[in-house]
Amino acid sequence: MKLRNTVIVVAAVAMAATIQTTQAAFTDSLADLTSATGTYNSLSIGDKTFSDFSYLASALTGFNAANVTVTASVDAGGVYFLTWSGNVAALASLNPTTGDLLLNYRVSASAGVIAKIDQGYTGSGIVSVVETVSPSSGGVPITSTIVLPLTGVLNPNSEDNIPVVPPSATLYVTKDIGLAVLPNGSFASDLATISQVEQSFHQVAVPEPTTVIAGVLLMLPLGVSTLRILRRNRIA
Repeated sequence: MKLRNTVIVVAAVAMAATIQTTQAAFTDSLADLTSATGTYNSLSIGDKTFSDFSYLASALTGFNAANVTVTASVDAGGVYFLTWSGNVAALASLNPTTGDLLLNYRVSASAGVIAKIDQGYTGSGIVSVVETVSPSSGGVPITSTIVLPLTGVLNPNSEDNIPVVPPSATLYVTKDIGLAVLPNGSFASDLATISQVEQSFHQVAVPEPTTVIAGVLLMLPLGVSTLRILRRNRIA
């Protein structure tokens, strides 16, 4: 009987894992996420759901949404990440020119509010990333800009931290990635690339209603005792 129960439990766990796998994805191509007929239109992990993906590529010599992989992950410290990887964007020319890639998405947290969002990227050449974060809680949109230093060093990593005020359970994010080539001049370069764009999310837990009620109930005896002391003092 014990063996039979064990088999049933294992089968139930396996079935639950299969159902979860069919309902949510942790990684997918940007092309599939933005297609009306795609397999998935969102990525989910833990309490985070990433959805409403879109992009707009302008004047780039190297971009294919099918070759860009978008991955949702969480590290051992509970920090969530959303990463675009692959040949995200490239611009090559023997003449001065610019290109642009817009990435848009929405992130929602069900177990708290997001208090800070970080962005980072890996690339080469002349690159800038302007990020706009709009909280659904009515806060003012926040804009942050990263500019790759014109040093000619290949594959540098850049990142920044953006506080979300007030913290919000849902954020709308737009990344405007600009690439430029200047074949002539002090920082001559005929190629600019982005190979990875990474976003991290730091949130604050929202107390459960039962926790708040329990805290109030715990304080009631103290409040009653205080009132009794005050009443005795008045009578005395």
